Amino acid sequence: MLKANALCAVNVNAAPEIKPLISALSTSDPPADTSGKGLQSLIRGMQNIVIESVGSDEKIPEAVGQLAVKMMKNNDHIKDLLHDLRQLYIRGQRDFRLSLSGKSEMEKKQIISLFQDMAGLVSNVRYLPEFQTLNGSLVVMPKAQMFLTGQYLEIAAHQTIKGVLQELSVKHHADYEIYRNVRVADREGKLKNEFDIAFQFNGIWYIVECKSGKCFSDWGSFAELGMTYNIVPNRLLLVDSYISDSRAACIEYFCDYYVCNLSANTLQEKVTKMVIHDIAE
Repeated sequence: MLKANALCAVNVNAAPEIKPLISALSTSDPPADTSGKGLQSLIRGMQNIVIESVGSDEKIPEAVGQLAVKMMKNNDHIKDLLHDLRQLYIRGQRDFRLSLSGKSEMEKKQIISLFQDMAGLVSNVRYLPEFQTLNGSLVVMPKAQMFLTGQYLEIAAHQTIKGVLQELSVKHHADYEIYRNVRVADREGKLKNEFDIAFQFNGIWYIVECKSGKCFSDWGSFAELGMTYNIVPNRLLLVDSYISDSRAACIEYFCDYYVCNLSANTLQEKVTKMVIHDIAE
């Protein structure tokens, strides 16, 4: 996640497995044959900055990636239920009783099926039709909690964006790179910023930040941080599972970065628009 003092602190203990990347202590040319060549362009002019590491999706099983995408595609049905599960984690409670009252029969079937597919995240899932509740227990393991409290969206967005970039690279004969969890630190190793997703297309770098909770509203600080890294305007995308189309349009106009929710193919469309904007120039 893109972090600054005005935003939430990074939970280092809950970070995914990471691999060393490169340092950028000066404006000299980057070393050859590194796994993240080109990332220095994000931090030009900031002499006391080191790109410490990037996360890796190599260890994520295919089934977990598929589950993340399925959850993202069903965002409208489950976002409030996931919010309730987060509150249980905060309170230290394991058992849940989620109301499906007001949902159509089709929506109930989709939600029940999805929760039954969430093996390793929830257990003993059962629907009680007389109460219209979905009951079960949270799996209180670190990986499960991290996934349910937001990592699923990062993984799903990464896979979705990678698919878009693959199509665009063929169409426009351009190279691309994409990474999750890019960490930026100072020379002393103090963690300052973390980007959910960083990708390069045709030599230009873009940042994507994912917000799966209800509370984010610090759009101004987000814009200022983007300006620091020269990715505002037009090379920063905020993916917010709760934001409305009208609010997203206002933020885009005033703050000069892209914003999308998870309805239909909005994420694919915004990534395409962001990249094509530079190709067209």
